[in-house]
Amino acid sequence: DGNGENVMNPTTIVNIEEGGYMEMETVQIKGIDSTNRVTKAKLDKDAKIVITERLLTHGNQVATTRFDVDMNGEGSSANVVSRSVAKNNSKQTFYSVNNKCNGHSECDAIIMDNAKISAIPEITANHLEASLIHEAAIGKIAGEQLIKLQTLGLTEEEAEEQIVNGFLR
Repeated sequence: DGNGENVMNPTTIVNIEEGGYMEMETVQIKGIDSTNRVTKAKLDKDAKIVITERLLTHGNQVATTRFDVDMNGEGSSANVVSRSVAKNNSKQTFYSVNNKCNGHSECDAIIMDNAKISAIPEITANHLEASLIHEAAIGKIAGEQLIKLQTLGLTEEEAEEQIVNGFLR
């Protein structure tokens, strides 16, 4: 009847062979009431993957992202970056799982209103030479940023919109 929820739960499976390279970008800007996005990647020797996520939730939307990267090949590497904004009463959860070799996972988020954001790293090293990093930062829009844009003639709402748009680029 058109009154139901808009739900999307995709699973992406990637296998990168020796020396292979892949860049992947996922974007969700509003529009989905509930989502559970799963990306699983297996990397062979010297394989590399770069994953970038941009996410904006609002209202009562719920979004869960899980990146599970197995870097079992010698010299393999992964770089996973999530930039997200949660507004109103929306909820976001970010899981990043990396194993073995060189991995970097980064979650930067802006929280607004009554929203909730969780960044949950799970990093497992199975080799003496493993180098794994997880960074997470969740915060509000800085007041001085809003004031600066308002002195240039923007309303508070316009200033917030400009900051969010720039952050998600």
